[in-house]
Formats: sequence, structure tokens, C-alpha cells
Amino acid sequence: MSSNYKFANRSRFTTRKSKSHRFAIKNGGEIGGLSNDGNTCFMNSVLQSLASSRELLKFIDSYLFSETALQTPQGNVISMKSNSPRPELIFTNALKTLLDNLNGKYGARGKEFSTKALLNKMPNGPKQNFFSGYNQEDAQEFYQLVMSLLEREYKKVSQSRLPTPEPEEKAGNQEKQVRFLDIENVPNVVFGCEKLGKLGKVYVPANQVDPNLVDCDHKVFPLELITPVDGISAERIGCLSCGEVGGIRYSVNSGLSLNLPNNSSYYSSFDLLSLMNDWITPEIIEDVNCNRCGLNQTKEFLLETLQDLQAKPNGDKLREQFQIRLDAIDSELLKPHITDEVFEKLTIKKHIRKSRKSKQILLSRPPPLLSIHINRSVFDPRTYMIVKNSSSVTFPSKLNLAPYIAEPRDINMDARLPFRKQEERTVLQQEQTKNSETLPSTPSDSSLSSTPEETKSDSTTSTDIDNLEPLPVDPKLLYNLKAVISHYGTHNYGHYICYRQLRGTWWRISDESVYVVTEEEVLNAQGTFMIFYEFDDGHKEFLQDVSDSEEEEEEEED
Repeated sequence: MSSNYKFANRSRFTTRKSKSHRFAIKNGGEIGGLSNDGNTCFMNSVLQSLASSRELLKFIDSYLFSETALQTPQGNVISMKSNSPRPELIFTNALKTLLDNLNGKYGARGKEFSTKALLNKMPNGPKQNFFSGYNQEDAQEFYQLVMSLLEREYKKVSQSRLPTPEPEEKAGNQEKQVRFLDIENVPNVVFGCEKLGKLGKVYVPANQVDPNLVDCDHKVFPLELITPVDGISAERIGCLSCGEVGGIRYSVNSGLSLNLPNNSSYYSSFDLLSLMNDWITPEIIEDVNCNRCGLNQTKEFLLETLQDLQAKPNGDKLREQFQIRLDAIDSELLKPHITDEVFEKLTIKKHIRKSRKSKQILLSRPPPLLSIHINRSVFDPRTYMIVKNSSSVTFPSKLNLAPYIAEPRDINMDARLPFRKQEERTVLQQEQTKNSETLPSTPSDSSLSSTPEETKSDSTTSTDIDNLEPLPVDPKLLYNLKAVISHYGTHNYGHYICYRQLRGTWWRISDESVYVVTEEEVLNAQGTFMIFYEFDDGHKEFLQDVSDSEEEEEEEED
């Protein structure tokens, strides 16, 4: 990295005697820095951020050492972990060693470490194309690479501790076999945000994945969370005219990537919550086919044509054919979801009117370690190049994820209604306020949720909505800020630094330069590129505070 982007070295700060600095020294002192071996500041910032995650370190410790069964003199069998890491976990062991070194307690004289040993354990590590680049996306790519390598090695040694029931395959789906399990055969089923922080298999209702599945009320669909950055998102796409939703698309993701608004200048100011609100805002898709609306429109045409045929002689055969198709359409309309195959088979395309659909995504289960990437890459139409949007992004020290969570039990399967059932009361109140106004109403987003006369039945009736109690906010959805990666410079050239918290102290780390900062300095950091929030597992860290007498002694020495 260019010397123009070098920051002050450590020696300048080891003599600082602020209270926060003395607190850090009393609780172990400085942490480790990382050498910049060429263009490795993007790697250094990611590794320092990961070192601050208690959830990640716990995860690695859970499988890095093999377990052996020992029999006690009393005849009892106990399980003990070996002293040596599993030999097949080459990368995981190198990463854990480096993270432990970075978290060391080095008093007033910190230590400097190198990433070379870790890179040598990565498949084709030194040959990765982005290792020699300057693009600001490199940190995000390196983070994804590290987590994918951890997951790959974990799968080598992991075994399911509980027998997995034989899955049922969704009939007729040749592209992807979807597995459903009978809930009675699955012990310790985990839904939604239950046992938050737990990895392994979690389940979602089968009737939300495939509404047409036979006996779906007694089946579940499994998803597997492997690493602490794995969470589950829920996406709903549905028609705003009839409410048809083909199913909730649940998927495992390894973090969020948030875009800055397209119409903003490169030097605007935003806050993280507004970007997350933009992420969950429904996207309206115009001029698309709706399978249910198309079937209903075809049915209307056939009924009108059949009525005209009643007055015509010699139309018995044609009337019979029309009636057969009408019966088939009526049979399909009774199902919760109209498939693409049925749509293609039974509809008459020239009599179909286009519909509007909404597309919305929320988290269904947040990961123990939430990684948020701020995408600053934008296309400059003047130069036809990708440039960096340097807008500032502020963020809180505690992030309440409750507004961005849609647990399965809280999801509406009617696209005309809000994604989350708990929001229906708010929508009704808005509509009542709008109807009471004397001025003519104007179209608004809330009108998209209005229900026409012909509505599909939904599990939540208007009476239920009136009695709906607000869902209590789970305190475990309040995540703590653990690390921040900032980028200085242009899109193709610049420098990464990391702010991270360890042992009750915030540190500013630029490669080998490490010094204490306040939380206020962290929250005012510029060039925010990645933010790491972590689930609170209830662990209490015992730290020694700086007494008033110690402060007075420091002042006398000064």
C-alpha cells in the first residue's frame, strides 16, 4: 500500500495516559498488530474484525480438537479433547493461531504478526487475483473466502449427533429436489428465533415453502446454519391484485450487503437504520403475469363464450370442451397456489391482463455474528467507470434487529397484506385515519395492501387483527457492535483500517499500528465499509476499572 496512506506508528501512542488507555493496560494491555506484506491491509482489517468475535472463536474451538472417549476406574465413560488440533484442519488451525495471537495481552509493548503462515495454508492463497489489487471490494471478498474455507473444513469433520429422518421429495420438481420432514420424526425442532445463537439445523413450515404440499401442516423444511455468520432470510413475492404468493423463499445467507441510494451525491450522509429500512422496503414489479389472475381471467372468457354458444346450434362438442377446461380451472383455483405448469396449460394468453407484484425480503433468523457490507461501488455515467461513493454512514453501538425480523409464525401468506402480521394493526390505523380526512385521498403505499371484494381466505381475520397484541421485542435481538472496517481513498486505490473492541476497550488498528480510541471516535468513523454486530450470549467479562487514586497518581507523575 502506498506510503501516502500510512498512519502514525504505535510508539506515538504507547505513552498516552488517558483513562481509557490506563484501563486497557490494566486489563492486559495492547493487542497484536499485523504487518502489511505488500497489499494486505484489506486482509489485516478483516482478520482483526474476526478476532473480536466471541461467537466465531467458540465455533472454531468446538471442532478444532478431536474428542476421545476415556473410561474411568469407576467404569464411567467420559469425553476429553485432545491437546493437538485435527491434522486435516490445516487452514482452521492457522486461522485460530493467528486470531489468538492478535487477542494476546502484551502490556504497554504490543507485538506484530504476519499473515504469511495463514496464506500458505489457503488453497492457492498467494495466487488469488485480488491479493495484488487495490479495489475497495477486496475486504468483502477476502471475508467471504475465509468463511467459505472455514465451512469447507468444518464439513470434513462434522457429523450429525442426531439421526436425520429420511426426507420426502417434492414430486414433479426435476430441477431441485425439495426435502420435507414429518415434524413428529424430528426431535428438538427449532423454529424462527428460538434458541438464538444455536447453529445446526433449524426448520421452517412446509406450507410456507410449498403451499400445495399434501398434509403440509405436519411437515417442516430443514435449513442448516454451519458457521456463526449464517442466518436465514425470508423473501415473499406476490400479486397485489389477488394476493397469490407462490411460497416463501427461505435461504441461508452469510451477511447483509446494503446499497447507498442511487440518487445521492457522493458526499451525502446516511445512517445504517435508513439503509436497512431501504433493504426491507417492498419492490413493486410492474407488468408481470400472475398465475391465479391469469386463470381467473381465462375462466371469465370461457364463461362468456360458453354463454354465447348456448344459443348456437351444433355447438355441443365445443361447449363440452369448454366445460372440461372450466372444470379443470375450478379444480386448480381451489389450491393455495397455481403452478407455472398449470398456468401454461390452462390459460389463454391473449386474454390475460398483466398484474403488479411486490417483492420483499427480511431476516427470519439473524446469525450470531452479523456482517453488514456497505456497497460503495457506483457507475459514473460521465466516465463510464466504477467509482467509490464516499458518503458517510453512521451506525449505533447497539442494533435492534426486531424491525427487520419476520419469523415464520409472523408471516402473512397474502401479498396484499403487510409481510408481518404484527404490522397489520398499523396499516388499519393508517387507513382509518385516511378515510376520516375530508380531503381527497391520494395513492400511497398503504393502498397496495387494500383487499378487493373477492379475497382469498387468510388465517388472520379482521377480528383477529383487532385483538392482535404487539409482539414483545426479544432482548436477544439487540446486537452489540464488535468491529468496523473503514476504507480511505478511491475505488481502485486506498487503505483499510479496523476498529474493534476487546476486553472492554476500543482499538484503532492500521496494520501494525495499534492504539486506544473512545467509542465516540468509532461511531464517528469515516469510510465505513463493513460493520460487525454480535449476538449477546450472556457471557460476562470481568474487567478491572481504574480507580480515582490511580488517576491522581498519574496526574502527580505528569
